Amino acid sequence: MRKITCEWKPHDSTTISLDYIENFRTIDEVYRRGLHEHEKVTEVSLIRSGSSKYYIDDNFYEVHAHDLVVINAQKLHSLGDILPSLIIGIHIPSLIDPATIPVFHFDSKVFSIMERITKTAFELMKREDIDSHELANNLIIASLMPFINEKVSAHEHIKKTTPAIVSRAESFINQNFEKSINVQDICKNLSVSHTYLDKKFRENIGTTPIKYLMSRRMGEAQRLLLENPDWSITQVAMHVGINNPNYFQRNFKLFTGVSPQQFRIKIDKKEFEERQF
Repeated sequence: MRKITCEWKPHDSTTISLDYIENFRTIDEVYRRGLHEHEKVTEVSLIRSGSSKYYIDDNFYEVHAHDLVVINAQKLHSLGDILPSLIIGIHIPSLIDPATIPVFHFDSKVFSIMERITKTAFELMKREDIDSHELANNLIIASLMPFINEKVSAHEHIKKTTPAIVSRAESFINQNFEKSINVQDICKNLSVSHTYLDKKFRENIGTTPIKYLMSRRMGEAQRLLLENPDWSITQVAMHVGINNPNYFQRNFKLFTGVSPQQFRIKIDKKEFEERQF
């Protein structure tokens, strides 16, 4: 995996611009990604191979090779085991209508065009001069995005409706996961039984309230570990509503497959490795 940030920035902060490109390959060691969102960045993923289920804004979607996945800013999502892909981060609140299914399939010819444009931009951003980064930005914003918009303009809308009780529970969790809440607090806030809420979660989003809460906490913990290298594990745990650092470390390893310390070391190392396509 390698992530490169575009160093060129427009004078007007409201202008649509390229933020980063990530390259995930089959040989890369990738860890499970918890529930998270991007405040100002919309992500566009070009799926190069494999199949998986991605959770995006209350729904699970089957994702396959040659799919393009669009996740608007401020949409909660979890990619599980991330597939080999090119992920483009763009400074824009949204690229698609929120009611549109965010997974689009393309034939190999069209997908190859989008992949080549993205790979060219990625290679340009390996250079240190600002002109190369500006050119990469222009390739993505002026060439790739209009091409994608043309292809996805008429697409199927989401038909599934999440029950109000599940939406309310998700909202409560997302607003309070940084506090020391548990499933009993969620049920008390909604005036429902644990059994009933478990049943509704399983029926509609394929998990339980406690697993949803833990995924939200672990997703935020992953972000904090990478963005705050000076923070201790205890500080990270406290910021995601877990007061016991040992409990946090056990659950982080269960969720991710590695300890918080290993996650930080290994991901940091990969960020600075030079990898080829």
